Amino acid sequence: MIHNSHLSLFLILLIITALGCVKKEEEQTKTQINYLKAYDIPVSEPSALDLTFREKGFWTVSDNNNTVYKLDNWGKIVKSFEVEGTDLEGISILDENKLAVVFEREREIVIVDTSGVELKRIKVDLAGELNHGLEGITYDTESKRFFVLNEKIPCLLFSFDENLNELSRDTLNYIKDASGIHFDARDKSLWILSDESQCITKCDLRGNPIQTYYITVNQPEGLTIDSEGNKMYVVSDINDALYVFSLE
Repeated sequence: MIHNSHLSLFLILLIITALGCVKKEEEQTKTQINYLKAYDIPVSEPSALDLTFREKGFWTVSDNNNTVYKLDNWGKIVKSFEVEGTDLEGISILDENKLAVVFEREREIVIVDTSGVELKRIKVDLAGELNHGLEGITYDTESKRFFVLNEKIPCLLFSFDENLNELSRDTLNYIKDASGIHFDARDKSLWILSDESQCITKCDLRGNPIQTYYITVNQPEGLTIDSEGNKMYVVSDINDALYVFSLE
């Protein structure tokens, strides 16, 4: 009887602990995305977005004229420069002085400094339709890994090392297309934006979905989140606008 009572007590404690862990995990992953405001930006067909290194503004690109733009917090252009290529579709800061961009049709990743001087260019081994190529890029400064999206047919997530050697490619079957990506340093996760599915999916680093949020932004093509995880920013390619959301 004493043995059985000890076993019963152990099982009860085990169940309580398990329930507590589940509740804690739910609390950690529970997030709400709430719309705050939107404002026009003077960039034709913005196709990507990242905060500046000090988070005092934004970097974006136009696939209409292959130009990189630096914007202040109010969306005004601070500086701009062109990058040689066709169909510029993604941007990510690497440090205070360098950026990475991708070209959809050429399947190229290009490293430039913040004045537009090209430092490196590589071509990704990728078949398929020209207009369904590379679509977004983000960077983990700690591991020095790049994460790159292929838009669709197939929808893919690539990872590359600091020298742009391919490490992995994974198929994303849960969205119709991929249009933007952000690396979240707080918990080492990825946020992947889909224009056609009208959603943002939080994923692990191999693209496995953790949680999905639905949005109503016309043709969203880029997103970023501040380092504190308080605000999310999304650009609309068709509306030439920047949308601000709170994360709670």
